[in-house]
This record gives sequence, C-alpha cells and structure tokens, in this order.
Amino acid sequence: MESKLASLRKWLDGLHDEPLEIQDDTDLIQSGVVTSLQFVQMVIEIERLHGRKLDPGVITVESMRTLKAIDAAVFQDA
Repeated sequence: MESKLASLRKWLDGLHDEPLEIQDDTDLIQSGVVTSLQFVQMVIEIERLHGRKLDPGVITVESMRTLKAIDAAVFQDA
C-alpha cells in the first residue's frame, strides 16, 4: 500500500502538465508547486488521506510548506 506521503506527492505531481521532482524538503509554495488557490485543495487532499479533518491550528503555511513538514505535523501525529 502506498504511503500517505507518496500519495500526496503523486497528487501534487498531477497538478502540473510535466512531471516534477518534489523532494521532502522542496518548498511547495516558493517553488510554485502549489499556488495559493491550490493550497486549499492540498489541505483538503491531506485531510482525505489522513482520514479526518485537521485542527485549524495545524493548517499553517509553515506546517504545510514541505512534504517533510506535512508528514511531521499531520501524518506522524496520527
């Protein structure tokens, strides 16, 4: 079974016409992988993968900036 982080990486890659190299420490916002509108979609996808709604305090730019930060704030905290 694919990990939640791998599933999120695949979802992020699907946002673009050409394949991306998204490392665990790639800044998703500064690199343009995720636009401000896609940020909301990404949070919804993270909640879907996580299996429940995120607490509002978890949804910050810093906790959603990299896959590593998302993994630590959401998936590892499960």
